[in-house]
Amino acid sequence: MRWLKFNTVGVGGAGVQLCVLWMLQHFTSISYVFAIVLAVEIAILHNFFWHEVWTWRGKPAADRWWRLMRFHLGNGVMSIVSNVALTYIYKEFAGLPLLAANLAAIITAALLNFWVAHAWVFRGVVFFVLCSQLMKGAVITTTLQAPAVVAWNQYIVEFERTPAPSRPLLGIKGDKPTLADLNVNGDVPEGFIHHWIGAVMIPDRKVAAVENVLRDYENYTRIYAPDCKLAEANKIGPQSYDVRLITVRIEPIGLHFAFDMHSKVEYRHEQGDTLVQSRSYLIRESDSGHAPYTDLMPEGNDHGILWRLNSYWRLRQMGTSVYAECQAISLSRRPLFGTVGQVKSRAKESLGFTLRQTKKEAGSR
Repeated sequence: MRWLKFNTVGVGGAGVQLCVLWMLQHFTSISYVFAIVLAVEIAILHNFFWHEVWTWRGKPAADRWWRLMRFHLGNGVMSIVSNVALTYIYKEFAGLPLLAANLAAIITAALLNFWVAHAWVFRGVVFFVLCSQLMKGAVITTTLQAPAVVAWNQYIVEFERTPAPSRPLLGIKGDKPTLADLNVNGDVPEGFIHHWIGAVMIPDRKVAAVENVLRDYENYTRIYAPDCKLAEANKIGPQSYDVRLITVRIEPIGLHFAFDMHSKVEYRHEQGDTLVQSRSYLIRESDSGHAPYTDLMPEGNDHGILWRLNSYWRLRQMGTSVYAECQAISLSRRPLFGTVGQVKSRAKESLGFTLRQTKKEAGSR
């Protein structure tokens, strides 16, 4: 009976939190972080009140403030940390879809919260929660914020300030693409900027042949299979295109991500180099990550994996070979604590795949 009461109060508290957060978002100008803190605090007070008068009624009134403090330290911290962390674990490691992962997290968190409330808050058993690092690592950004956009724009302006032909060439080792991280500490306010450079030598080919591969949008789904599921290009100028790509990424544990990306692409020749600059202007993520990829979430209100993506190709003839270089700069949410290396490796692998497939296609023509 007490379990049923506890969860009934919890459902009511979740409703209160969502309503308060909605009102703070729409009727105030405070930061969403503070809005969440206020909404959670009000929900905690709501839950504590009903637990006092209903779930665990009859407790001595003299100890009420001490129970309130324990409730904040126990259920307040546990609710935030467990829901975020467990959703991540069920989704990223168990391979559950997001809704199923969140449902599993809610059930697990409810069990943990009930035990803490029953064993510590309302019974007095000593219980210590050491979770400062866990809380730090469980911060998940799912909405693109203005500070991240400002930081992104500033980064791009600074990068493009240096003319492409004057940027140093990347030393290539062997036949495989050489890759380097140009923004090791990618943290920006409310986000993370990835900047990778990769280069490969394409033997016995002319620059025009490689350029033709990059322009061959009709065959992108074959050239860059299985990552590219759709490619459309409308010519908007003598050497510029409006390009739409649907790309997918499948994690080893079975998670599917898909992005509908629109970019402006410009081809030009400068100081002997062929330059191809692609700047995204709209990226929307598929909620399910599965075909037909029509369940697109609102721009910037998604899983935060890819909010912006620019690429900069440079092709240069070197004897009988072509030096093909690509720099990929993207904006995402800040990686979770302890996952920076894993997230960076994904960006690295994506660029390496693009270079390998471009080389393979150019070599076959």
